Amino acid sequence: MSEGKSASCRLYAILARDGRSAVVFRRGPSRQVLVLRWWFDGDRIEAGQWLNGRIYERRCDLSPDGDLLIYFAAKWNTTMGTWTAVSRTPYLTALALWAKGDAWGGGGVFDGAYAIGLNHFDARLVRPGATKATIRTWHPLGGDVEQATGVVPNHFKVQPWGEHAGRGADNPIHDHRIRRDGWSCVDRGEKGRNGDSKGFSWVLNSPEIYQRQTPVPQTKGVLLLRRILKAIGQRDGPWYVEDHEILTAEGTVLRHIPECSWADWQLNGDLLFARESCLYRLLKIHAADEVSDPLANVRLVADLGPLTFTSVYAPDWARQWP
Repeated sequence: MSEGKSASCRLYAILARDGRSAVVFRRGPSRQVLVLRWWFDGDRIEAGQWLNGRIYERRCDLSPDGDLLIYFAAKWNTTMGTWTAVSRTPYLTALALWAKGDAWGGGGVFDGAYAIGLNHFDARLVRPGATKATIRTWHPLGGDVEQATGVVPNHFKVQPWGEHAGRGADNPIHDHRIRRDGWSCVDRGEKGRNGDSKGFSWVLNSPEIYQRQTPVPQTKGVLLLRRILKAIGQRDGPWYVEDHEILTAEGTVLRHIPECSWADWQLNGDLLFARESCLYRLLKIHAADEVSDPLANVRLVADLGPLTFTSVYAPDWARQWP
C-alpha cells in the first residue's frame, strides 16, 4: 500500500454478518479499485489488492464471517470483459471464477456460509487448466495474478441465484443483500427522464428511501438510519448521489450527512459511514445527539485518499479456500 498526494476517491463497504469486520472498496481513479478489510477491534484497516478495472461493489457480498468475498468485475479491454469471482478478503485472486462478458446481471450472494448464489445464467466455472494464460490476461492486478484453484470445495453449493438469474444491474443483488441485512424500502421514489438534468443521468423527482433500525436500544428509543438516493450518474462524481440521516421513530432528524456514499449500523450500535475519502465512526453514546454538523463527535477511522496503485501478490493463505 503506497501513499502519495491526497486524491479524490469513492468508498463503499459491506458489513460481515458476524460483526467482526467489513470489506471496503476504494475506487479512484475511476478505473482503479482497492479492496480493504476493516477490522472493528481497534479499527484496523488491512489493505489487499488493487484492480486495474472496475468492481461493481453493489453486486458483491461477504460470507457470514467475512472471510470470503464474491465480487463482480470488469476489464473491457480484455477477452472476457466481465466476470464474477470468489476470493479471500481483502484479496482479489480468484479461488473460483465465472465468465460473464457483459454488465447485464453478474455478481452474487452468500445465502449461507457454504451457499453461493450467482446472478449468471449458469454456474459453470472457468477452469484454469486449459485457459491459464488467458486468465492471466483477463485478471491482471498489476502483476501476474492468475486464478488460484478454480475448484469449489464439495461442501459448497453453487447455483444460479433467483428466478431470472443473469439479468438486472446492481439490483436485484443489492436490494436482496441489504434487505437480508435489516434494511427496508420506505419509498421507491420517482425517477425523472434520462438526460433531463444537466450533469446527471437521472435526477429523481422524489428520492428513493431505505432505512434500517439501530440494532441496540438508544437513549431516545428506536433510532433509524435512512439512505436517501437523490440522483444517479453524476458527471465527474459518484454514480449514486446519496445522503444519509439518523432520525427518531417519530421522524425527528437528529443528524443529516450529505454526500455520504455509505453508512450502516454496527451490531454494537455505533454508526459507521463513508464520506469523500474518509471512513468514520460515530459511537453509540452520540448516535442520538441532535446536531447540525454531520461530523460532530465523530471519530475519523482512516483517510484513504492518499493511497495509490501498488501491485500486490496475494499471500499463500489468500490463494486457498478456508
